[in-house]
Amino acid sequence: MKKIFILILSVIFSVTSATCVYASSSANLSDRKIIKQIKKYNKKIKKHPEKTKLYLKRGYLKFCLEDYKSAIEDFTTAQGLDDKNIDVYYLRGRAWFERCNYQDALDDFNKAIELKKRKSAFYVSRGLVKDRIGEYEDAIKDYTLAIKYNRRSKTAYINRGITNDKLGRYESALNDYRKAIKISKGYAPSAYYNIGLSLCKTENYDDAIENFSKAIEQNPMYSNAYYNRGLVYLKQNHLQYAKIDFEKAIQYDHQNNDAREALKSLKKELNDMYDTTLPSWMLETE
Repeated sequence: MKKIFILILSVIFSVTSATCVYASSSANLSDRKIIKQIKKYNKKIKKHPEKTKLYLKRGYLKFCLEDYKSAIEDFTTAQGLDDKNIDVYYLRGRAWFERCNYQDALDDFNKAIELKKRKSAFYVSRGLVKDRIGEYEDAIKDYTLAIKYNRRSKTAYINRGITNDKLGRYESALNDYRKAIKISKGYAPSAYYNIGLSLCKTENYDDAIENFSKAIEQNPMYSNAYYNRGLVYLKQNHLQYAKIDFEKAIQYDHQNNDAREALKSLKKELNDMYDTTLPSWMLETE
């Protein structure tokens, strides 16, 4: 049975200030709180339009709502008020990244690094841009600098591992992921997940399942971990296990179209294997 593996490499972008709850089709409670805060900053800015931090804070709240265009406008206004403020370039760079404006993101991260050379998060962010545009060796250099300035940067290790994986350096990737797990004292679902992906590429399927399972144990709603574990079960011809995992992947992420397509194909195959059509003699009437 020939099946195609679709291996999804997760890209980690650390949020250093707060945890954002992103909006779906309808605003949830957390989004309403953010919108309320934005309205407060609207009033504050009206009274004090000269204060850089007000634009930065409002821009970050807009970033949390995925309103990247408006966030960039606020960060640019802040830059006009204080062009030496490193937060302006770092935050605007992240917003450009989310909009896939990679050159603008790169320019902002370069400026942030120019203003503060020993900030680990800036190198992680620039490394992500370079990875995204295919400059993998330069990305590795940035992640390595990030680690130099912060030896406990789990994010830098994981992202360097992802880039090493893309370059086919699977052992280096595994070492980076394991370092991230050690730093996190064992709790690092994304690291276990990426270990699973690397092990799939070297056809160590049993170990891959073990690591996907650890990722799921630590994050029971990890849709891609269920999906990729399902692919491994499919490869091993454990069809019912694969079916359960694909269903779980869809349950926790309704937009996981890869899992949806895999489940559709698997159900068709299972129906073909266990044809439930009644034989003609059972349909004959006396």
